[in-house]
Amino acid sequence: MGGPSEPRPLSKSQFKIGLECPRRLAYAREGYPSNAKDNPYLEFLADGGFMVEAIARALYPDGKTIHTEGEETPAQATLRMLAAANAVDLFEAVFEHDGCSARVDLLSRRGKTIELIEIKAKSFNSIEDGQTPFRGKRGGIGSAWLPYLQDVAFQTQVVRGALPPGFTVVPKLCVVDTARPCSDAAVHSKIELLPESKTEFGMPRARYLGDPNALKNDHFLAFLDVSSEVAELLANTDADGVEPTRKRLSKALRDGSLRQLPIDLGTHCRDCEYRNASVDADARDGFRECWGPLADASPHVLDLYRVDLLAGRDGARLKALLNKSIAGIRDLPPEAIPSTSDSAARQRVQIQAVRDGKEWRGTGLQPALAALRAPFHFVDFETSRMAAAYHPGMPPYGQVAFQFSCHTLEGPSALELPHQQWINTQDRWPNVEFAQELRKAIGDDGQMLVWSDHERSALREIAVAIRAHGKGPKDLADWLDPLTESHDKGGRTVDLYDICRKEFFHPAMGGKTSIKAVLKAIWQENRSLHAHPWFKDYLREKDGKVLSPYEALPEVDLGGGESRAVRDGTGAMRAYSDMVYGLRKNDEQYRTACKDVLLQYCKLDTLAMVMVWVHWNGTHPI
Repeated sequence: MGGPSEPRPLSKSQFKIGLECPRRLAYAREGYPSNAKDNPYLEFLADGGFMVEAIARALYPDGKTIHTEGEETPAQATLRMLAAANAVDLFEAVFEHDGCSARVDLLSRRGKTIELIEIKAKSFNSIEDGQTPFRGKRGGIGSAWLPYLQDVAFQTQVVRGALPPGFTVVPKLCVVDTARPCSDAAVHSKIELLPESKTEFGMPRARYLGDPNALKNDHFLAFLDVSSEVAELLANTDADGVEPTRKRLSKALRDGSLRQLPIDLGTHCRDCEYRNASVDADARDGFRECWGPLADASPHVLDLYRVDLLAGRDGARLKALLNKSIAGIRDLPPEAIPSTSDSAARQRVQIQAVRDGKEWRGTGLQPALAALRAPFHFVDFETSRMAAAYHPGMPPYGQVAFQFSCHTLEGPSALELPHQQWINTQDRWPNVEFAQELRKAIGDDGQMLVWSDHERSALREIAVAIRAHGKGPKDLADWLDPLTESHDKGGRTVDLYDICRKEFFHPAMGGKTSIKAVLKAIWQENRSLHAHPWFKDYLREKDGKVLSPYEALPEVDLGGGESRAVRDGTGAMRAYSDMVYGLRKNDEQYRTACKDVLLQYCKLDTLAMVMVWVHWNGTHPI
């Protein structure tokens, strides 16, 4: 009989998990119940990664994808292909060294110099940020870039260790430069997603359809040398540095000691995918294994509004509380929140409301609502950003407004709630038509009620684009301007989120102020909403429990044994990208189903605001 199989090498994705928390890596490798719902394919579509990759690859027209021969491993095939030519470009090259594995997006050899290029759908502005945007004002590596640079540093060390002596490895990041307008050679229509049969390593790919020579002279990508940053990261000997962590994790995987690595409890545990992931009482529970009895506190301190402020810069204040076995919100002592800031005031409201077991309404809630003028247009947008613009001259990652929903109340006692909606289903730049249809829906009277600043910023960007590119009626941008300002500054837009944050809290909201959290809280308590003719169709129960309206949204049959329900903005963006750019974009049944699932989600977003409005204003006459 053979001995135990060699453990799988530490991949760069696993390294990133272990860098954040080694116990998460253990739970991932052991298949613990998880809340993670990431779909790599949909994420690849939604963040524009397929466009960035297609253009980057097109800039290396002679590039070769790694292919194995005989019994070769991908790592062996990489070294063979790399040695076969003095000048070669390789896609998806695989290297293994010291118990680690790295798959490199793009490797370019010229003599003894090898460029290791990591392709990311991240952007920067070379005019505003310069050619080295990675550093803060004090010279340190900025937190926004740190994860990307740690990824490249890990790959660099693995590649250097796997190569024969004498090679120089130059690490680079390929990212989008928003200061470079898209040329005709780099617009959206020049990129096509490949069918599933053409995928590599389980991931979809796209191909560039334009002229590579024209693209080479005018594209929006920047290849940034990160040698200095990688050297700094690899020289860091602190316990949480790249090299100490890489060695520690790879050793732990080889000798089976991953679970013995120390863990650090803190605010980062709040959104851990292993928290509240076990529906079966007998199932393995990662969060409970980490937190022990402190995991049972309810509501938990991790659900406090802006718990990061309570924890302090280094988390010491939170750790001091945990050391005293204080993990519940109702048990927090007054000295835990000494600040007089608005956020601290919100925290104190939450603590008191939890102790009282009832919702809190600030003295400013009713005056804020009474100050608004009818008609009230409850509006929600769905938007996306595509790396490649639709028209030459536009910047990459310009916003695409592809959908809106609008419920209108003509007055506080209105008996009707008309609904209007619009959605784009074509591969095009829809922003002008979006704005025109919105104008038809809300006209010139009343106020636009939203939940967050997203709608105002989206309209501001659309107005700028209309003026810059001469698209649409001349007065359309002028009509948009009042919607980009809040009503307290003379504009037409009212942010209900801001009112909620200042004047309303329900214990079931926890530390959240999203429309979904607020609606779920009041829906459970205000049973009059269940019987209201505007809302009653959203009443669903499961296992004797009333579901929130978002949980009650039915899945739509997409055909081919697939179904989907969109329940958040990220899901909407991914569904739209899938409908317009995905592998089934020419399947009419699929496109129609995607459209239906998007419409039902966006409609609920605006109806949810109406539900909160009715709850805040008391019993509605209907």
